[in-house]
Amino acid sequence: MNHPFNLQADLALIKAANLYRQRQVLDSPQGIEIESDGKCYVNFSSNDYLGLSNHPEITKAFRQATDQYGVGSGAAHLVCGHSAAHHALE
Repeated sequence: MNHPFNLQADLALIKAANLYRQRQVLDSPQGIEIESDGKCYVNFSSNDYLGLSNHPEITKAFRQATDQYGVGSGAAHLVCGHSAAHHALE
């Protein structure tokens, strides 16, 4: 890689060396098996070791929490406070 601002040339070198990585678009939720481009694959790369990411009780609790607290922090906790749920966890 030559000049630090010659990004197109650097990218071409990466692609020529078969080192260019692209994200796969999934057509399914994360799990033991995933689907992409209409094909099913066994997912050996997940961090969901316990299989909880799509567990019905977990997703139900998540929906209830987002209904009550929303999905954003708003700001740093010391600036505008934190939720009762965060406080209970701490």
